[in-house]
Amino acid sequence: MALKNPRQSLEAEQAVVGSLLVAGTMGDAEIIRGLLSAVHEEDLLNPVDKAVFQAARTLFRSGGAVDPITIRDRIGGQYSDYLAQLMDITPTTANWSEWARITHEQAAVQRARALAEPLSLAVTLDDCRPVSAQLGQLLSDGRRLDTWTVPQLLDSFFESQDPDAPKPEYVTFGLQVLDEGSYIEPGDVVVIGGYPSDGKTALSLQMAWHMARKYRVGFFSLETDRRKLRDRLIAHAAGLDLSDIKRRALDDAAWESLAKQQADLAKRDLTLVEAAGMSAADIETASRAYGFQVIFIDYIQLVVPEGSSGGTRSEQMASVSRALHTFAQKTGTLVVELAQLTRQDKKTDKYGNEIRRDPTMHDLKESGQFEQDADMVLLLFRPGPKDKGPDNLELNEENHRLLKIGKNKEGRWGDWVLYFDGGKQTFSVVTDSRGVMRRFQAEGRKARVRNKRDPDQVEIKELEGEQKDLPF
Repeated sequence: MALKNPRQSLEAEQAVVGSLLVAGTMGDAEIIRGLLSAVHEEDLLNPVDKAVFQAARTLFRSGGAVDPITIRDRIGGQYSDYLAQLMDITPTTANWSEWARITHEQAAVQRARALAEPLSLAVTLDDCRPVSAQLGQLLSDGRRLDTWTVPQLLDSFFESQDPDAPKPEYVTFGLQVLDEGSYIEPGDVVVIGGYPSDGKTALSLQMAWHMARKYRVGFFSLETDRRKLRDRLIAHAAGLDLSDIKRRALDDAAWESLAKQQADLAKRDLTLVEAAGMSAADIETASRAYGFQVIFIDYIQLVVPEGSSGGTRSEQMASVSRALHTFAQKTGTLVVELAQLTRQDKKTDKYGNEIRRDPTMHDLKESGQFEQDADMVLLLFRPGPKDKGPDNLELNEENHRLLKIGKNKEGRWGDWVLYFDGGKQTFSVVTDSRGVMRRFQAEGRKARVRNKRDPDQVEIKELEGEQKDLPF
């Protein structure tokens, strides 16, 4: 039932915050997750309620207790009486979802009222249209539609290109060939496709570990037990041998190395989530509750479709892909989806030799929607028996992988050879020594030019040495 006055709206808001306190006291994490997902910070109109909500969210995301004592420690002892009052007026959490709905709805009403003034000042119909569009969006789902007119777009562009403006920050993967040639941002979708056992999980764990230095990362595993992921992650992060970890055969040197790294390792903000049986909505709810900025899904074809009894398998997977794409754009969360590739039918030439082709993004299993929704598609696969690497390097299926950028909306495409250290669960790019030498030569030439342009600069010594006469 709609509320008819601001006092009733405030009561619903207080009931939401009180439910957080009561649920925290009872240790009911499910209700806390639900409230943090259903209610947003901007829905709370009372500054104190908003402060309590923010404190509860921070505590929950960090794994701390959410109760009146811990929250009071964060917002100040002067609010002790108010916290007690909230719990008195909220004896039960049974109606938390209805209180959350009312709070969100009334906040949308307040935002709609705020549009009345610009609408009343409109002179022409063109003045009315953007305000009316925002009002229509609020009436449809309670959210304001963000729009740019061309003048606003130009103003924003000029501001972004200002030399004094902060430089854009793109999400890096920890592999130079990707970091230098892509411009992935929060809100994008990246797909990593591969055949079973070709290393998708190991590569994604390495990327997640790298990103967790700067972002809050959630790794949703729908297939692999988190203890197995733990061992593989520690092998990569600490440089330990996975076989020694699995056999409990770490020697004193390994333990000493791990002890020295423990403080630095603990700083990474990475959470492993056992996600078997989760739907896209479940993943979204958990991501909102934990405040993940980047999520990895291993792997997407195991996500349970909503209403899985209807439609073909391809249609079900398309709905999963669209739901996660919408979530990424709506919340600014980078979504990295691991995906299985369809096995190719074996074909032979007239001499009986097997015809092999590299996979493409069209081989993503069960739905072309994955390809359509992705901002970048990476393909990881084993080399063939005749494949060669840089400097005519002989490649083998155990130690090498090919990494192919099959789609990149903004940036480079191409293929690279990776070396896979299975013991340490680490991928590295196999470099072309000639290409590296060329870069050194180019840097030497640039340094000499800069030196000639600036006579006051200290002389830069020859960087190339005898390399300048190499025939490449």
